[in-house]
Parts: sequence; C-alpha cells; structure tokens
Amino acid sequence: MTRWRLPRIGVLAAPLLALLAGCGSVGAGSGIGPAGSAAAHWVSYGPAGPQLVSVSVEGSGRVLAVAVQVPAGPDGCMRDLTGALAEFGATVAYVSVAFQSRLASVPGACPSNRVMTVRVSLPAPLGRRQVMINSDTTTLFSPDHGAVLRRCGQEGCGPFAPPPPASCTSRSYQEAMLSTGPPTDAVYQALGCDGRWLVLDVGWPGGAAGCDGPSCSPDMVSTRWFFRASRDGWVTIATALTGGCAEVLKAEPRFPTRLCASLPDLR
Repeated sequence: MTRWRLPRIGVLAAPLLALLAGCGSVGAGSGIGPAGSAAAHWVSYGPAGPQLVSVSVEGSGRVLAVAVQVPAGPDGCMRDLTGALAEFGATVAYVSVAFQSRLASVPGACPSNRVMTVRVSLPAPLGRRQVMINSDTTTLFSPDHGAVLRRCGQEGCGPFAPPPPASCTSRSYQEAMLSTGPPTDAVYQALGCDGRWLVLDVGWPGGAAGCDGPSCSPDMVSTRWFFRASRDGWVTIATALTGGCAEVLKAEPRFPTRLCASLPDLR
C-alpha cells in the first residue's frame, strides 16, 4: 500500500467562496475574519461553480448526497465539511454546504484538491424540485430519471454539463479524475501534462470503497492513469501500477516518454 503525500498533489482548482450568513448565499472573498489572519484562524468557506461536483438522491428521495471539491494537504487545509437545508420550496431546495480552513487563502499552502461528500436530509422527497447550493445561481441540479441529478448551468440542463477542454489546469485535471469513476474522497496528483497528454495518480483512503470521517487511514490506494486530449476533454488510454512508460506505450506508442520515464512504482 502506498502512503499518499497530499501536500504534493496538483493545484487548488478555483478561488474559494466565503460562506455568508443567510439562505446559503455566498460572496467572493478569502473568508470570514480579519485580513491576514487565515493562517491563524479557522475560516468558513462555501464551495461554488466547478467546486460543486455532483448531487444525487438517496433514502427514497429524502436525502441529498452532495459531492464537493475541497482543499487537501497539510493539517489546517480543511475540516468539518457540513451541509444543511436552508429552504425547501415548492420548486427549489436551497442547500448550504460549508467547510473550515485556516490555510486556503495562503498561497501554496494547500496545493491539492479532494472530492468529499456530505449528506443533507429533506423533510419530504425531493420530487421534481431543483437543487441550488450556496445560492450559486450559475449552477442548478435538476432531477432526471436516475439517482444522479443533471447539472444545469449557463448552457442549460444537459444530461451533463459540457466538460472543460483538455488543458493543464486543475479544473481539467479534476474532470479527468472524475472520468475514472473514483470512490468518495478520491484525490489526484498531476505528474505530467503538456496540453496533449496527461498523467494522474488517483488515490483514495481505505481501499476501493473509500471512507469518510476521522477514522480513515492515511494510507492511500492509488492507480496511475494516462490520458490524451480530445474535443470532449481528457480521454483515458491506459492505467498502470508500475513505474516508467511500459504500460502506456503498449496502448499508445506516441505517448511522450519525457512525461513517464521517471515515474515511480506504485506497488
């Protein structure tokens, strides 16, 4: 089992939004508290935009499972992910999601991301209500035929929102990681990217089922994924547990060895 070194993972995807008082509303800023005090005090943040990964319905429609992107890394990057129902309207369920950090606004202190899930109980089945999180009016989640709600944004309510273009950015890395179908609490480490080819290590605590809460083991189970760029974002081409380029070159001889020759073994 490989011990995962979170402080070396990726880059923080997007500026975090501070959670303000009221019906799940958010506003831009580094957090609640005096300027310059982020490293000393725990501050509340509310994910928005691409940090809202997915929403699904559980418990006969009475529970929302909200997956969000949060900072990961050394102690102080994130704690206490919480979710609550702010208002259960006739057509929209308004949900507030927040976590605490004392390092998120310190440049370079939390150079990684992870996806975590929080569950919110409803007073009645969601039915055909849409879901709005932290009053982010640019993103709604709408019921579909299955448990996973459709993401609705400026492009409408697709079956899915258009993926970001393949690029060497944290949002694009996040989309590539999610395309591998990882369990809850998965994290990624970007090992190489040139805009056409990408290497990620995707790992999660506690084995293939993932785990939640403070009882999770710090040990990570991880797999290396190789991607190529396409019009629809990053496309997987190979996986490996061994170091170097052998596995990816079997699947794609054009993959540049400069991005894989020095990669370590994961076993």
